[in-house]
Amino acid sequence: MKYTDLTSDILIYYILNITLFQIGWAIVQISHLSLIPEISRSHAHSSDLTAIRYTASVCCNMTVYLVTLFILQQNVESQAVGPRDFYKFKEIALIITFIGILSSMFFYCGLLGTYSDGYETLREPEDVNNLNDNNRHFLKSVVMYTVALMYMASRLFTILNLIYMPLYIDERSTTDQTRIEQVRETIATVPLVSYIASFLTSILLKYKNGICNDKIIYAVGTFFGLLSSILIGIGVPTSSDSELYIIAVLIGISGSTTMVASLCLTANFVKTNGHGGGMIYSIVTFTDKLISGAVVLLVQNMQCTPRSLCPHFYENVLSYVCGVVSIIGLSSMVTLEVKTNRH
Repeated sequence: MKYTDLTSDILIYYILNITLFQIGWAIVQISHLSLIPEISRSHAHSSDLTAIRYTASVCCNMTVYLVTLFILQQNVESQAVGPRDFYKFKEIALIITFIGILSSMFFYCGLLGTYSDGYETLREPEDVNNLNDNNRHFLKSVVMYTVALMYMASRLFTILNLIYMPLYIDERSTTDQTRIEQVRETIATVPLVSYIASFLTSILLKYKNGICNDKIIYAVGTFFGLLSSILIGIGVPTSSDSELYIIAVLIGISGSTTMVASLCLTANFVKTNGHGGGMIYSIVTFTDKLISGAVVLLVQNMQCTPRSLCPHFYENVLSYVCGVVSIIGLSSMVTLEVKTNRH
């Protein structure tokens, strides 16, 4: 099959498609998240729904990974993935889109009759997870922006590792020519191990209620994230990939725990605030997208040209940048703890 050269018209076409996808994705995500505090009966129920939602999200990521792996293995003409494989990625996009449409249909069919107009907003003033900020407007609440920073830090940590871990693995191979043949397999398996660790952790998080609150869960997840950054900073031997898989497990645990905890705290803030669920989730998501995009753009602009001038660039990104992001998340959690303990 022939592929066309990248022209201005094709570039605009792709930009429009990506823009429409991002708009649709944001609408679906915000609406779906806003349903959790709306239909939850208590904070424990809200936490369960959030954990289940994140587990399903990880399953979706693994499904995309497996579909991609299956499609790319069909009619292999070369070990390298290049422009000639464009039709395979088109098939992947169509398959994933069909699965998404089918899932949306099942969702709406299952949702019919479950919503109640007489839903009573729950307030739990004695709950350690209560984030009611003196009933002020949520835009004037320090708690909301603190929770948004926690969510942003969790997402940014996951995004940076998702983007730069494969590049870091490729970077390691340049220092050990004997392991170049294993790079492709390692690039594929390390993210999968991280997804599996995240999946198993999200299942366990469903049983966290009654053991510890969301802020402790977030702190534990941040600790695992910092530990993974420290291990990368110390240096991973190129002679073996076992340390990489340990780091992947730590990253998966960190991403899962911090994400679920921050979403639970956001849902509880919406519930105790009593209104504005869609707006609050929009602000939280907007903060995540804006800062994450800016950080990735900044990191890319810091890259050396030629790359040989910075042989450990991606290692430093995963170590220092991800470490700083984890510290920001931990600092936000401490600020939240201090703020809520005053009431």
